[in-house]
Amino acid sequence: MSEEKEIKEQFGLLGLYLIDKAEKKIKELNQNTLFQKAEIKKNHLKRLEENSQKIKNHFIEVYDQYLNNSLSNTLIKEKADVLNLKNKLLGQFELDLKKKVEQNITEYYSNYIKYFLSLLRKNKAVIDKPPKVKIILNTRDYEYFNPKPNKIKEIIKNDLNLLKSDEDFSGGFKVILDDYNISYDYTINSFILKNSTIIERQFSTIFSESEINQLQRKFEDFINNKKLSIKEYLKGYD
Repeated sequence: MSEEKEIKEQFGLLGLYLIDKAEKKIKELNQNTLFQKAEIKKNHLKRLEENSQKIKNHFIEVYDQYLNNSLSNTLIKEKADVLNLKNKLLGQFELDLKKKVEQNITEYYSNYIKYFLSLLRKNKAVIDKPPKVKIILNTRDYEYFNPKPNKIKEIIKNDLNLLKSDEDFSGGFKVILDDYNISYDYTINSFILKNSTIIERQFSTIFSESEINQLQRKFEDFINNKKLSIKEYLKGYD
């Protein structure tokens, strides 16, 4: 009986030892499992973070490109719009100026005739060449001078031929010297055209380059602030 009891006790101790060993193995296994899970989760989060950063970087890159394109297109369009506006206003100004001149000629025609004859005298040395001088007039001036050409012949000594222009102009005259194959344009329209640079210079003070550049800088600052704001905004998703 004693031997049987001893065997049972030893078997029981062995069983306890094996159970204890098994429990340690299980704990160790559980710890390894938890460690592996933690590593898996860590790697998963890392990949998520990397993917998230890639997405953010890509979004910022696309957004910046959009803003850069918007900036470039807006600046180009702005310059074109300003130039078109300037040209339209300049064209309208020249048209209004011609109308105003024509109105003044109509209202003060006698004064205009004095101007006309003084202009002829001023350029006499250039245009009074033998044998014949052709002077082209607009309809109104032709109807005035043709019945009384002596007003001009007192100034032009060479043979004179007065002609009515097919294309009307505000005032002044054109000269043709056939034998010299030379023509001169002393019309008011030509005078305005020649002095258009002065008119453009006046308009340039209104549409100055510095003011345009100032508008461009303001828009560039706006775009750059938008670039910074999107980065700050995305931090809320970190």
